[in-house]
Amino acid sequence: MSEGNVGVVRRIYAEGLVDGDPGGLLALCAPDVEYVNPPEAVDPGTRRGAAEFRGAWRNLSSHFAGTRTELRELFDFGDRVVASVVFHARNRGSETEISQEEAHTWTLGDGLVTRFEWGRDLQAALDAASRAAEAARTG
Repeated sequence: MSEGNVGVVRRIYAEGLVDGDPGGLLALCAPDVEYVNPPEAVDPGTRRGAAEFRGAWRNLSSHFAGTRTELRELFDFGDRVVASVVFHARNRGSETEISQEEAHTWTLGDGLVTRFEWGRDLQAALDAASRAAEAARTG
């Protein structure tokens, strides 16, 4: 099942679903999906359900005129897949561009995304996913 989860996440990046309209991404999500912004985000906190997930994704586009997420590497932790990415964006109303390394943690169940969480610390994301995988194994 884990290879299936990696395949779902790989598809999300390959098809540009993280940078486009959230509708295509939501088609791969469970109805009660969670979207988690870290405390340092423009709009921190957790959103639950498709409507709030869509709103969080659209809020991102209200701050940036364009985004592009470059996938570097995927790390398989069973029901969690951590993506090392570089987020590129152009600020709305200016030509200023930013690029920042991010870690995206995707949690999946039954082939659907149940949670998306991002942050800037890849090692912290890998450690958290590893702990969760170990806890699931030892039950």
